[in-house]
Amino acid sequence: MSNDFRAPDEWECRVFIAVAETHGAEAAAQRLKALRGGRYERQSVEKILKKVESWVGETLLERHADRKLYPTERGQEFLEAARAVVTQYQVMRGESPDRKLPILACMPHHTHFVALAENILFDAPPQGTEKIVVEYLQQNHRGEGEFHRYAVTRLRENVYQLIIGPRVADTKTYDSTTLYHWQLEAMVDRDFPGDEMPLTDLVAKYRMLAPPGDMRSRRLLEDSIAKWGIDDPGPEARVAGETYEVGTSVMRLRNEHSRRGRGDRRVVVAPSDVALSFKEGMEFGGRHADRFKWVPIRHDGRSLRMDVCVTIRRGNRDKLAGIVAALATAVERINATPNQPGLAGTR
Repeated sequence: MSNDFRAPDEWECRVFIAVAETHGAEAAAQRLKALRGGRYERQSVEKILKKVESWVGETLLERHADRKLYPTERGQEFLEAARAVVTQYQVMRGESPDRKLPILACMPHHTHFVALAENILFDAPPQGTEKIVVEYLQQNHRGEGEFHRYAVTRLRENVYQLIIGPRVADTKTYDSTTLYHWQLEAMVDRDFPGDEMPLTDLVAKYRMLAPPGDMRSRRLLEDSIAKWGIDDPGPEARVAGETYEVGTSVMRLRNEHSRRGRGDRRVVVAPSDVALSFKEGMEFGGRHADRFKWVPIRHDGRSLRMDVCVTIRRGNRDKLAGIVAALATAVERINATPNQPGLAGTR
């Protein structure tokens, strides 16, 4: 750390937190205006960010392909420390950290229904809470083990008040409510015969662009192959590539469409809620979407599926009941939208 500057104070920590959570200096300035009681400019935010990074001596935020700012590994460590600093100041002033707006942590693909839930809460706020703060988990937190280590720990510490993801097993401490079930799907050529992909065919005839081994969806796939005794050549033979970013695999397969028919039989494998954005007519359907379709992967008529839950601490059940209800309502509305696939897959 540099000795040229004093350590960041409470306000400077708040500024860094705002940028990390909103992924941009302009959005952070808008959030911070309320705390400042009026005007607060982007230039002021950027000046503080430079000071904090100079004090730490490392880059803490980096711009990704979507042009948004995300914490680096060191930045994530500083973000956690900054939150602790702000909380400690609140305690010393006799304030309760619980008075802030509830923070909901989720994956980016949950935006489909989380954004709708925010609108529902704004129109009919429960117990005077007209909105929530949404924090998107980073790529390295998408694996099941890391999700529990990171997100569930912060739920226990009350840094987060709600998290969306796998069910949490500790029912004495946490209350998990199922929002929906996703099913595992494959992106195949439009002329693919039938409306499902038999698991036996997937294993024997195709090479997969699939999630990494620490993802629930990949674990479900591997467990199903073993459980049902599928004749398996092994992951080395049937997996063409692994990535957390399904969009990368979708683009790769679509742009390599001209190679199809030359013996390179590949498919993208993903949960239906993740695949939703990339289906024809959806937000990121994009170029060549009409050349492909998504079909469920099944074995003897059984889908490969898992649940998605919103989890809170049991002590917050009454306080957060309205938010949980808004999330459930948002999911119902998306799944009931005519002529559109739902979170559970193609209808």
